[in-house]
Amino acid sequence: MINKKLKELIYNDEEKIIEQRRHLHQNPELAMQERETNDFIKKELESYGLTVTQLDPTGLIAEINPDSDGKTVLLRADFDALPIEETNDFDFKSKNAGKSHACGHDTHTAMLLAATRSLIEIKDELPGTVRLLFQPGEETGDGGKAVVKQGVTKGVDSGFAIHIFTNIPLGYAATGYDQVMAGNYFFDITFKGKSAHGSTPYDGNDAIMMLNTFINGANGAMARKVDALNEPIVLNYGTISGGSVANAVASDAKLTASFRFFTNESADKFLKELQEIADSSAKLYGGSAEFTYNQGAGPVINEKTSTDTAVKVARDLFGDDHVKTDLKVTGSEDFGFLLAGYEDFEGMPGSYMIIGAMNPDDPSTFPKNHAQDFNPDEKAFKDGALLLAQYAYEFLNQDDK
Repeated sequence: MINKKLKELIYNDEEKIIEQRRHLHQNPELAMQERETNDFIKKELESYGLTVTQLDPTGLIAEINPDSDGKTVLLRADFDALPIEETNDFDFKSKNAGKSHACGHDTHTAMLLAATRSLIEIKDELPGTVRLLFQPGEETGDGGKAVVKQGVTKGVDSGFAIHIFTNIPLGYAATGYDQVMAGNYFFDITFKGKSAHGSTPYDGNDAIMMLNTFINGANGAMARKVDALNEPIVLNYGTISGGSVANAVASDAKLTASFRFFTNESADKFLKELQEIADSSAKLYGGSAEFTYNQGAGPVINEKTSTDTAVKVARDLFGDDHVKTDLKVTGSEDFGFLLAGYEDFEGMPGSYMIIGAMNPDDPSTFPKNHAQDFNPDEKAFKDGALLLAQYAYEFLNQDDK
């Protein structure tokens, strides 16, 4: 059952949740550059009487009942914005040109601040520690890597995060067991050849032909070397550039691309395959290939006990038939780094859930995440805050099995 005191505190706090979210929405900052946002959150947490730890370069940790001998639950909100020009025309639209909270991270932060306020009020009912993480840089994945490397997951018994979505309606939530969101890699390939006059292409080494051969080879690998049922891969080519003029063989060509995956094993295998295809494509035309890559996010793999808790809390809040438990999407979220760990740094058990913020009666709330006019219904915010707070309460108070 939902804790009545938490519900009362958060629902009575709705006006402040909306006010804080609108402030954050007006002042978006890009990944790992969120100095003003960081300072706003830090000032808020300190005003609640919490000791705040500053992460590098941005990001914050605070704890409720830090000296408890009980379990530790982590609640996480991200706070970076996107390099997207906002087209909404309300009073609190972005004041920073070319930047906007088009993915709802402003709402996540406001919801976690509200959850924090409510949990402080009932801290004597919490037989454990609540670790609050306000994380930078989710959109690039740099934030998840940075906070894990700084030890935020150490000693955590369960972590929980939510994401607002406008492709499901208000009053609904969705999660899943095991693999729920994909990891992703970004990669660049620069092909180097030799220029020649277009009338004598045999005198050169055509980098564009190398790139073209690579694309055909990568598509072939997708079709014949990927287990589409059990270990699916989604490959996308983002940009292509190369050459200088129409009547010369291109001496260089560049491809930027990405792919999404659900297991680290399948990602490692596909990266090796791409590298081999790039090298052989370049060799075929007498050139060379430089292949570089960067992991943007790890797959989000929900742990059973944490997900059982999340499902129970969401059903208590929204109703049994409003909570789906078969979520699996190829979108990515760097919360996966916190769950699985990164490099040699440990992760934590935990669960990830999405909540609806589309109002069927208000078309302005229909645009999906990352749209220029993204506009989640503000009525979702109090429920998101309560979901976070109740998760911490439920997990810390449940008996170990």
